[in-house]
Amino acid sequence: MDPKLVQVFLSPGIPGVFEVSVDNNQNYNCTCPGFRGRGSCKHTKFVDARVKQNNGTYPLEISTKVTREEAEKAQESNETFREFILRFGKIEVC
Repeated sequence: MDPKLVQVFLSPGIPGVFEVSVDNNQNYNCTCPGFRGRGSCKHTKFVDARVKQNNGTYPLEISTKVTREEAEKAQESNETFREFILRFGKIEVC
């Protein structure tokens, strides 16, 4: 299975929007330049810390405007889940 998006970040330091995904082996990947160079970054550390605080599950923060149908459709594939997170998920600034 392809990596699944878990969090989107807006980064003022290196201007851009970056995505952290997780694969089936719980390995993180980030689209920021720092991750490409080191294999780790502040975004993946943020996600990892939240996972550890929440007993192994990332606590997604989703808009209350989401309908049940939209939430159910998001489970169809990683791509529909990504679109769901981009549309309704909280964007962290880091």
